[in-house]
Order: sequence, then C-alpha cells, then structure tokens
Amino acid sequence: MQMIKVVPCVLLLGFSSMVTANDYPTRDRVEYVMNCLQDMGRNSMDDLQTCSCRIDSIASEMSFEIYGYAVTYNRNKRMTGEKGGVFRDNKSGKRFSKDLKAAEDTAKGQCIKVVHIVAPTDLTRDKRYDEINEIKEGSGSKEDYGHRR
Repeated sequence: MQMIKVVPCVLLLGFSSMVTANDYPTRDRVEYVMNCLQDMGRNSMDDLQTCSCRIDSIASEMSFEIYGYAVTYNRNKRMTGEKGGVFRDNKSGKRFSKDLKAAEDTAKGQCIKVVHIVAPTDLTRDKRYDEINEIKEGSGSKEDYGHRR
C-alpha cells in the first residue's frame, strides 16, 4: 500500500519540472517574438521560427519571475528623474539584466538566423520573366508566349 502512494508522488514531481520549464505566459512569449522580429527587420516564417526558438531557449535558462524583473529593469533604466533612479540604482536589476543578456546570447547561438539565398533560377530576376508578364498583360499576342521578340 505504501508503494502505491509513492509512485504518484514521483510522477507528479516529474510533471512539475516539465510545467516550470514552460511557465512563461503566452502574452510575454508573443511580445518577445514580436520585438525580435522587429529587431531582425523582416517578418518571414523563418524569422518567426528563429525568434520562437530564442524565447524557448531563454525560458529553459531562467524563470519567468527573473525574466520579468530583467525586462522591467531594461525597459525603465533610462527613465529620467527620481522614478528612474529606482531602476538605475537597483543592483538586483543589473544582475538580472546581465543574466538575461547571457541567456539571449546563448539563444542566438542555439537558434541560427536563417539567411535567404536567391537561387539563380529565380524567375523574378530574369529578363525573360518580364517579357512573359508583358504578354500576359496583353501587350503581346498568345503566339509570342515564351518566345523572344
């Protein structure tokens, strides 16, 4: 009878570690990904994958609580006046910010940015493509389709 009680506890401990590895709220994950996409300057599916990978990597390295403190510190450390002093003079905030920077650097190494390569067979760069478009738009006859003039 004692053995039956121990097994569920062990299973729950295993599941609790899985839950804490993904404890970032969806809103904060989306906010990170949107900012990452903006920093990359493009909005392709490849970039979305890269940014999603990065927040997953950060989430595996630090708790959401520490992440939240670091993001708040980074957002407000440039605030002027007395209100900004609370953040600028915060030693814990500086440490959390450094931890976040280290986690981001690790994530950048793990989640490689996809570089788009234009293949030489890309028809949009071929002058013949322009000729075909002109024919399709009505400036040429159907018999000329695909032939040089």
